[in-house]
Amino acid sequence: MSEFRLAFSLALGTLRSRPTLTVLAIGLLAIGTTLMGGLSGTVYLLKGIQAEFLSALTIEIELANDSDSLRTEISELAESWPGTEFVQYVSPATSLREVEQELGENVSELFGTNPFPPIIRVRFGQVNLNTLDSLTCSARRLNGVTSVVFPKQLWNRLNELMHTVQGSTGWMAILLALAAIALVGLCLRAQVRYRLPTWELISLMGISERTLGLSLLVQEGIIGFLGGLLACLILYLLTFIASWLLLHEVGFPLWFYLTVWLAAVALTILAGIFSPRRFES
Repeated sequence: MSEFRLAFSLALGTLRSRPTLTVLAIGLLAIGTTLMGGLSGTVYLLKGIQAEFLSALTIEIELANDSDSLRTEISELAESWPGTEFVQYVSPATSLREVEQELGENVSELFGTNPFPPIIRVRFGQVNLNTLDSLTCSARRLNGVTSVVFPKQLWNRLNELMHTVQGSTGWMAILLALAAIALVGLCLRAQVRYRLPTWELISLMGISERTLGLSLLVQEGIIGFLGGLLACLILYLLTFIASWLLLHEVGFPLWFYLTVWLAAVALTILAGIFSPRRFES
C-alpha cells in the first residue's frame, strides 16, 4: 500500500471514529466561512452597484423654454463633453407621460397644467466625477438653463457607505477567521487525542511519523473540502432567497465560490497547524 493511500485510510478512520466531532468541525467551518463569504460578498455587490452607477450616470438639464435654438445649442454643447455616450431631448409631454405611468395618477389634472420643463438628458460612461461636477457647474451658468439635476449626493452617500462597510468587514472577517481556526482546531485536537491509543499501536507497527502527519493533512483537507462545499451551498441559497425577495438578480461569479471553498480548506489547514499535531500523551 502506498504512503498516501495509507494516510488516506488512517484519515478516514480518524474521521469515522468520532463522527460527532467531524460533523461539528464541518459545521463550525461552514458557518465561519459563510459569514466571511457574506461579508466579502456584500463588498463585492456594493462595488458592482458603484460600477453600474458610473456606467449609467445621467444628468438632466432643465431648459427655460422649449425653443429649437436653445435645444440645439445645449445638445451640441453636451455632445462635446468628455465621456458623453448620448444626448436625449425629453419634451414636457414625455416627462408627464413617464411620471403618470410610474405613479398611476393623472398629474396634469392634479396641478391643472403640465409642471414639467423641457429636459436635455445626458448620459455618461466611465467619467471622472470631479470633471463631471465641473461640467455641471458650467451648465448651470448657461443662458436658458434653469436647473441641472446631478445625483452627486447619492454618489457621496454610496461612497461613504462603501468605505464604512469595507472598514468594518475587514476586522470582522479577521475575527471570524481566528474563531474558525480556534474552534476547528479544538475539534481536530479532540479527534487525535481520542485516537491516541490507535496511533501509538500504529507507531509500534513501524508506521512513520511522516505518514501520520500526512494523514492529519488529509483529514484537514477532507474537513475543509466538505465545509467549503457546505458554505458555498448556503451562500448560493441565500443569494437565491435575496433575488426572490428583491425581485432583482443577486449572485456571485464562479471565482467567488471557488475562493470561499479554498478559504475553507486553508482555514482548516491553519487550524491543524496551530493545534497540537503530535501523538504523544
